[in-house]
Amino acid sequence: MDPISLLLMAKTAYEAVKSGIAAGKELQGVATDLGSLFESVAALTRHAASPPRGNLLSGKTAEQMAMEAYAAKAEADQLMADLKNHFVGEYGLAAWDQVVAATTQIRKDQKAAALQEAKEQEEMMNTIMVWGSAILLFFVVVACGVLVAIALTH
Repeated sequence: MDPISLLLMAKTAYEAVKSGIAAGKELQGVATDLGSLFESVAALTRHAASPPRGNLLSGKTAEQMAMEAYAAKAEADQLMADLKNHFVGEYGLAAWDQVVAATTQIRKDQKAAALQEAKEQEEMMNTIMVWGSAILLFFVVVACGVLVAIALTH
């Protein structure tokens, strides 16, 4: 996704969270929008860290693409700083720290689970390959034995 679209998503989520906080919604009421904002800002951070190579059809130079990514990231960072101020003003700094810590832990857990799942899938494929090879070898040996027995009887 391009940085402008990511920034638009971040701004939309920011406005939803900001208005939710202003309306006195409970944390659960703004959780989805807050999560969307965090995801958009994280995507912008990744995009700014390594902007795509782009293609010739976009008509943008590397400098334009890098500047666009940087500007979107800077604006998203400002949105997060403003949101933090609103959030801390309504729920307190401890609540903000808890949300950020929980977000970090959940991401780590998700990444670890994805790595574990990939490892288990690889192990399962290796097991299937070993057993498949053993079964194939068994049938080849049996077939050779049958052919030898037939040849000896004739």
